[in-house]
Amino acid sequence: MIRRLEVAIFAVAFALAGLITFAFVWSGDGPYAWLANANGVTGAIFVDRPAPSATPRVAGTVEHPVSLTMLLEYHRGWVAYVSGATATPPSFGTPVFTADEYAHMADVRRVFDGAKVVLAVALVVLAIRLQRALVRRDALRLGRDGALAATIGVLVVGVVAAVAFDPLFLLFHEVFFPQGNFLFDPASSNLIRLYPDWYWQGITGLVAGSLVAVGAVVAATCALALRRLRAR
Repeated sequence: MIRRLEVAIFAVAFALAGLITFAFVWSGDGPYAWLANANGVTGAIFVDRPAPSATPRVAGTVEHPVSLTMLLEYHRGWVAYVSGATATPPSFGTPVFTADEYAHMADVRRVFDGAKVVLAVALVVLAIRLQRALVRRDALRLGRDGALAATIGVLVVGVVAAVAFDPLFLLFHEVFFPQGNFLFDPASSNLIRLYPDWYWQGITGLVAGSLVAVGAVVAATCALALRRLRAR
């Protein structure tokens, strides 16, 4: 029972550390451009946002094309803000996003801040578990079993997401944004147009796939090392 608990703790910490790390790694404009190209996306259609001093008109009645280069600029600005690289929300000169969209991205920033804390805790847990396992000369087995358990767990969730992505995506937002300010109308939200389904599905696949690959490598390496030790 104790052994299983140790493996479970290691697996959860391994999965959390890996998923959060790769979420940051794949958040840049490079992955955005790659996913856009892979999906044949060369731009988007944005809703015009009149300046505060402009004559009022019905929102959403005028649209304009936005190039992939501009999409990358918007994405770069938002990523810098939510990841903590910049202290203030991005300003793009002319109005592009609504006050509600800015408020949601402020909440996203707070989630990223929380993720950094979870990452630090997960790394400390991994270090402690490995240090204790080293004392018992059981580190390789713990690494093998824990990494394998984390990999299998992420694979299972990945399979479920492949067939039910929208419900899981909605559940994720309901958990981390219970205030419900993530519910934007695609017909009038430029934030939704900047981050459509192809982006979220692609990023989710990249993050999960990276964790699975690293977990498989760690588990295989530890298993091979164990086999060599036993063969001596």
